Amino acid sequence: MSQAFLLSGVNATCAAEEAVPRASVMFLKPDILSYQRALAFRALILLALAAPLLLAQKKENARVMGLVELYGITASIVYGEEDEFAANLLLEFLKPHLKGIKTIPAKGSKPRNDDLVIYVGNFEANPPSAKTFKSLGYSLNWDALTEGSFLLKTFRKEGKTTVFVTGKDRLGTLYATHDLKNYYLRVEMGRVLLNELNLAERAQLKYRWFRNWDYRTNWELAGAGSGSGSESADPAKPDPYRNTPDAYLRDLKKTVDVMSERRLNGLTLWGFLRDSHGGVAAAQELCRYAAERGVRILPGIGVTGYGGIFSEGDHAFNFNAWTKAHPELRAVDRAGNFLDGTLCLEKPQNRQWYREGLQWLYQNFRIGGISLELGPSFVCHSEDCKKARQAMGGNDPDYSKDLARLTGFVAEEVRKLDPKSWVSYLTGTGFDVESIQTSARGAMPVGQGAAAFPPEFIQRIPEFALAQWELEPMLKAGSWPSPFKAPGKHGLGLLRWGTAAAKSQHELYWKRVEAVAHQAISSNLEGLAMYGELSPDRPNIELSYLIFSELAFNPAADLDEFFRFRVSRLYGGEEPARRLMKIVQLLEDETGMLPANYDEALRLARQAAEVSDRSGKERWNRLIQYVEKLKK
Repeated sequence: MSQAFLLSGVNATCAAEEAVPRASVMFLKPDILSYQRALAFRALILLALAAPLLLAQKKENARVMGLVELYGITASIVYGEEDEFAANLLLEFLKPHLKGIKTIPAKGSKPRNDDLVIYVGNFEANPPSAKTFKSLGYSLNWDALTEGSFLLKTFRKEGKTTVFVTGKDRLGTLYATHDLKNYYLRVEMGRVLLNELNLAERAQLKYRWFRNWDYRTNWELAGAGSGSGSESADPAKPDPYRNTPDAYLRDLKKTVDVMSERRLNGLTLWGFLRDSHGGVAAAQELCRYAAERGVRILPGIGVTGYGGIFSEGDHAFNFNAWTKAHPELRAVDRAGNFLDGTLCLEKPQNRQWYREGLQWLYQNFRIGGISLELGPSFVCHSEDCKKARQAMGGNDPDYSKDLARLTGFVAEEVRKLDPKSWVSYLTGTGFDVESIQTSARGAMPVGQGAAAFPPEFIQRIPEFALAQWELEPMLKAGSWPSPFKAPGKHGLGLLRWGTAAAKSQHELYWKRVEAVAHQAISSNLEGLAMYGELSPDRPNIELSYLIFSELAFNPAADLDEFFRFRVSRLYGGEEPARRLMKIVQLLEDETGMLPANYDEALRLARQAAEVSDRSGKERWNRLIQYVEKLKK
């Protein structure tokens, strides 16, 4: 069962038109029998999704039922104050087929009596929706739901249909709208059909991110002149952006569209500001577009390169321009030589430069936060930095001490500018013992001994900052799931998967994502991030994004149900989707890709393509070509 909760009454689903609810809506725990997970994980999920009542219900009858036709003379979409964008998404889909449908602001409106009424928005912003919901005998404990959670509920009686597209907040309403449009509404032979719905989705992980470089984000494989083509660049030495400003906005807007539809809420973007792809104007447009769609843009900012706040161009807050004008403010190596492309963290002028740059950034762009990073094993050996590290004491490596001072300073400055902003930082390590010691080698003074465990730098950084922990080394070393919890109050796991820079663009990620997601909450992680640079035109990338976003939203998601209701809409029906699930099981497991199964996967893919309806043929053809290339 993918949902954390179900809606239920005495007549649980109100499926028939004559059904009248006789009890309030109640939350239900997930069906324990549906998990079949390890005992520790199952206990964790049951605690995380605690609810007042456990009842056994048939999935088909309790959540999503068969299709009914939407018809009638009058139809309206009543939307809350912040939900006009979501309402227009539905209007755009329905208007060609339901000619009389219109949107109506909820403010000042009364409950409607149209043949079809779709209420869009949370109950506080949409009073007619709340009043109608209550009049039908239902209630919902929104306090038990998290940010981004939502309700999709249909009610039919005497030929009239009411649909609730209701989020806990604006973000949840947007997710509900996307799901309704993409998975539960359809048009067949001029008839508008809708699944009868009785479900609530709870966002289990708060942070669900992509991490991208601008010059590697290429989402228009079929388009001419799109993407930089830099597929093997070293992220520590970023390439210039080689395409046009138009291509930049096309690629990033497509990325944001998919993120919004897949319930991903943060895009860490390195190369956010460059003259070569439109500078300030392009960045402002991207931020506006993303904010409207519920995606926070999180510019990447570094102190050892990466361009600084303004990544490329003759600008006051460009890193190279600043160090060229003030070469004496650079960091120095162990021998006392200046390091090009670096800054000394302790120079007051540098801190003031960052302070003013952050003020400029937040005043001019609708960003949702920032992501901080030092270069690999960076250590400044200026006298100022050495004294600062000595004063800190402790047994952290010098790299971690420099990271703690930078992050602490920047986090506090950002908090002054926007208390709701997300400030994250890359730790450069996993959180198990071996990862901490491995990352410390080369950054520890001679004779210092082992690095502190748990690492001390976490306690030196404001607790509201988000630590990004490297999970892939832990997976490769066999230390995941880890007996250790991620230290600190807030953090997420970073997966460097599905990127040409790591030479993983040809791999499919399903079981590996599932294995990580199932242990995320027990590891004290509040979110997951992976790369979103490659186009979903690649079948393995599209499937990886789909599965990652589903499990990042709810690690206990029922993937059988996911394939049935969601993937089936892409691959030409439920039967082809069931076959696709067998194919991806053959292609990859928790250890990686499975070349021994490629022949069988190819045979099944060709069979599935034969039974797919016309809407899924193109995707099946691409998948077949993908497996054929894997064989080579």
